[in-house]
Amino acid sequence: MTNPTAPEDFDALLRDVLGANYQPPARQDCTLTFPLTKVRSIAELTITARKHALGPGDTDTAPRLWWIKGDGTFLMSNGIGNTPNTRDADGHWRHIVYADHWGPDTDPSTVLGGDDLHETLYLTQPLPDGQTLIDMLRTAPDHATRFLLHVTHDDDGMQLTMTTK
Repeated sequence: MTNPTAPEDFDALLRDVLGANYQPPARQDCTLTFPLTKVRSIAELTITARKHALGPGDTDTAPRLWWIKGDGTFLMSNGIGNTPNTRDADGHWRHIVYADHWGPDTDPSTVLGGDDLHETLYLTQPLPDGQTLIDMLRTAPDHATRFLLHVTHDDDGMQLTMTTK
């Protein structure tokens, strides 16, 4: 049995095949913005859901938002039972909200790296400042219109922080 190829080995193989100009997809620090009213709406749907789906690595069914990167990048509710497969009056799925400028048919790998991504945003666990995400969303200033997901990278991996603006 062979060992799986490490990411740096895979990049070396691609350089051999594609030449010296090959560069692995960049993982840049960035801030994704989402419409605050829509994020608040899916968070409330999630909180009031009777059941919650498990994501990769989850062991309990707490209310969460999932940040997904694939075909575009979006936040998605893990709530089950609040008509998740219906659309709102504008024709959008009720349980997801796309980042500004990163809707369907866009490729966020140019900023966030090449692989699809699933990250969990806990709605009811305290953030570093002691406030929960659901409370941050509910108590955002009246003038706030955006939920910001700040993505930074360091030697330990990716770090996420959240604010409203």
